[in-house]
Amino acid sequence: MSMCLMCNGMNNIKIDCPQCEIELIDFGRIMDYGEKYEAYEEIDLLKVANGIENDLQNSLCPHYMTCPSCSQYSIYLVEEQLIYDS
Repeated sequence: MSMCLMCNGMNNIKIDCPQCEIELIDFGRIMDYGEKYEAYEEIDLLKVANGIENDLQNSLCPHYMTCPSCSQYSIYLVEEQLIYDS
């Protein structure tokens, strides 16, 4: 099992806009912007249907990133960290 450190507030994404060179704003995982109740669905089930190849298998969390200056947006895949049950 793995978890996204960005979604859980343990880390921040620091990426600059390729056009403006201004730090992008992380608007969270893309699954939170789907249908009405998608944000409450099981994350692994949503990854199967989100159209991003191998994000479930490679433990990647897709985040919306937007430039506050030029409004350019992109999807950034955050590597999730493995957690172990004891």
